[in-house]
Amino acid sequence: MNVRVTRRRRLAGVLVLLAFASVFAACTDDEAGSPAPDPAPASSSQTSSVEPSIASAQQQAIAAYDGYIQTYALASQAADPDDPNLARYVADPLLGQSRRNIRKLKDIGAVQVGAQKASVVRSEVNLSAKPPTITIYSCLDFSEMKVVYKSNQSPIPGFSISKTKAPAVVTVWLYETGQWLVNATKEGSHSC
Repeated sequence: MNVRVTRRRRLAGVLVLLAFASVFAACTDDEAGSPAPDPAPASSSQTSSVEPSIASAQQQAIAAYDGYIQTYALASQAADPDDPNLARYVADPLLGQSRRNIRKLKDIGAVQVGAQKASVVRSEVNLSAKPPTITIYSCLDFSEMKVVYKSNQSPIPGFSISKTKAPAVVTVWLYETGQWLVNATKEGSHSC
C-alpha cells in the first residue's frame, strides 16, 4: 500500500508541475548566456499615434507569442517534445524548458486535451534595449484544457487544473536573424 501511495504522490507531483508549466507556458528565469535587455523606458502599446516601427514590432512579437501558445498546445496534445514548430516561435531557455515539460507528459503516457487560450492585455516596447525587447502582459485561460492518459483518454487520478485563469508576463526578443521569439514567461501580478 505504501508503494502505491508513494507512486500516486510522485505522479501527482509531476502532474502538478506540468499543470503549472502549462499555465505559465514553461516559466523561466533568465539564464547565463542570454543577454539581458538594458533597462530603458518602454513604450506602451495603448497610444493611438504609435510609430510604424513600434506597431510592426508589437504585431510581430504578439504573433510569435500566439504561435507559441498554439504550437505548445499542439505539441502537448501529441506529447511530442521534438515538434520542430516550437522553434519557429520560441528560443532558449524557454524552448528547452517547454520540450522538457512535454517530454514529462510523454514519459507518463499523458497528453493535453483542449488548449489554453491567451488574451493580450497590453505590451511594452523597448526597441533600444540590447536585444530589442517587447514585454507582453496576457491572461491565460485553461478552462477548456485537461491532461489525460493517452491510451484511454481517462482522467489522471488526483490531477485537475484548479486555477483556470492566470496572468502571465512574456518576454519576446528580436534576434539577429530578424525574428521575434518568445524566450521567457512568468506569472504576472495583473488581474485577469
